[in-house]
Amino acid sequence: MTGGVAGAWRHLDVYLTMAVSLVLGVLGMLNVVNSAMLAGATLAMLGLVGAASLGGRLQVTSLGEATAELANLVRERPEGAVSVDRLLSVSTSGTGADLPGAVDIRILGVTLCRTLRNTVLTLRSRLDDGATVRIALLEPSPDALLEAARRSTVPGSPELFQHRLQPTIDLLCQLAADAPAGRFQVRLLSFVPAFGMIITDPDEARGRVDVDIYSHRLAVGEPTLTLLADRDRRWYPHFLQEFERIWSTGRPLDTDGVEVR
Repeated sequence: MTGGVAGAWRHLDVYLTMAVSLVLGVLGMLNVVNSAMLAGATLAMLGLVGAASLGGRLQVTSLGEATAELANLVRERPEGAVSVDRLLSVSTSGTGADLPGAVDIRILGVTLCRTLRNTVLTLRSRLDDGATVRIALLEPSPDALLEAARRSTVPGSPELFQHRLQPTIDLLCQLAADAPAGRFQVRLLSFVPAFGMIITDPDEARGRVDVDIYSHRLAVGEPTLTLLADRDRRWYPHFLQEFERIWSTGRPLDTDGVEVR
């Protein structure tokens, strides 16, 4: 019953047009109104009919465009697979992360040299506004530096990572000195993580995780996968758990400063 009433309202313009046309026809046959008035009313009715017809054509055109777009998407998904080019983008080293306005920020990486350089001002601002920031990165030990060099296929050059880590740790110590107690934490890892992450407001509906998939060479554009809390119900929690698992293995950074040797 409810569906029939709703359908009738959707076609109200058709019913009104039919009713008015019938009235005009009866009035014309009975000579109740003069011909000039009848002609004007008829033209007005034709205008309404034309407007209704135009609206219908626009809807059909819009539907056709949507159908064509859907067909293109289907063609680009052979055997149900989604193109990786649609899922991955080039890492922006933190500049594309949703940091402004976030109240819970978590960052994971190897040296985080570019990431911290790009985000340090935003992180300081968020800390001043009461946000919580947790950062995990490689520890500056000889074994860890050697492993990072081996993973990047430059096994004889651990100093490359040594030079990248020192400025990062210096910046982290500055942030720790200025940050309110308990809101800024840093942990050092004895192993090289397989991927980097920037997480913002993970427990909120607007939560986001940007995952950098590390390459085995230096100075290349890393592919990045973005996951959203309200969309990626399976893998979003997976990467949150990965961060917590990695975080639990790290040791706190000495806020008095750590020299890379």
